[in-house]
Order: sequence, then structure tokens, then C-alpha cells
Amino acid sequence: MRIIKNLLVIVFISVVIFFGSKNSVLMTALASVNLVFLSFNLIVRKKISFKPYFLSPYNIFSAKYSKDFEVEIPADLAFDKIVEVIGESGFKLVTADRERMQILAIASMGMQSWGENIYFGLEEVGDKTIVKFNSAALFQIYTWGKNEKNYSVFFAQLEDSFTI
Repeated sequence: MRIIKNLLVIVFISVVIFFGSKNSVLMTALASVNLVFLSFNLIVRKKISFKPYFLSPYNIFSAKYSKDFEVEIPADLAFDKIVEVIGESGFKLVTADRERMQILAIASMGMQSWGENIYFGLEEVGDKTIVKFNSAALFQIYTWGKNEKNYSVFFAQLEDSFTI
């Protein structure tokens, strides 16, 4: 339902641009290309197999933020803790693949962005676990600090969950 609302907004904006522009053919073509790219991003958003697409340095239509941090617990426990904290952070859990130690969550869209995909990868190194956090905007070049805020919100909730 949300995808339909977003597409209607884009179509409305495209119509306004079309009728307000002196070069309507060019504007229609640009609006159409944008509509196709945004639609594609919204459709594949919840598939963890598209992680390389969203995080690729060649994807200029996706603002990205990456941060690695350590937790001093085994990867299995860290995996469970991250899944627990995702809900408390206001994100929506989409995929939790324990075998590959990968998690996909999404941040809802708002005034600053179309939404972000948040990826977690866990790697056990000795008695510690390295957590790789990646936040990627769906279809925008700049996120006004939303990717960094996603990390701050999640990490604060994670730290609070370890406090007794």
C-alpha cells in the first residue's frame, strides 16, 4: 500500500513538472526514468540478495554509511541480541539469516528520506564478535544525516540492552 502511495506522489510531481515545463518531452523522460528507478528500489528493498546493489560504490543513487564495532560476546548471542534490539530501535526486521550471520532491517520513510535498508553482518574473531553495520538510502544521493542517525539510535539501544 505504501509503495502505491509513493508512486502516486511521484506521478503527481511528474505531471506538475510536465505541464509546468517548456521542454515537456525532456521532463517527461526524466520523470519516467526516476519513476522506474524508484519503483525498482522499492520492489527489491526487502530482499537481502540485493545488498551488493544498495552498498555498491558504483550505485550513485544510494547514500551509504558503514561502521564496524565489537561486542564481547559470541556471534550467536550477538545475533539474538541484535534481532531483539532492532525492534526496540524502531526499525522493522525483514530477514535474519543465522546460517550466514546476516540481518536486514528497514527504517521507514519520512521527511528526510524514502527509507533506508540497514544491514548487519557478524563475524566471530576469537572471543569477540565484529558487527558490520551498513545503512543505505533507497533512492537518494544525500540523506541529511539519516544514515548516521540510524546507527546512533541502534547503537544507543544496544548499549542500553547490555546494562543491567
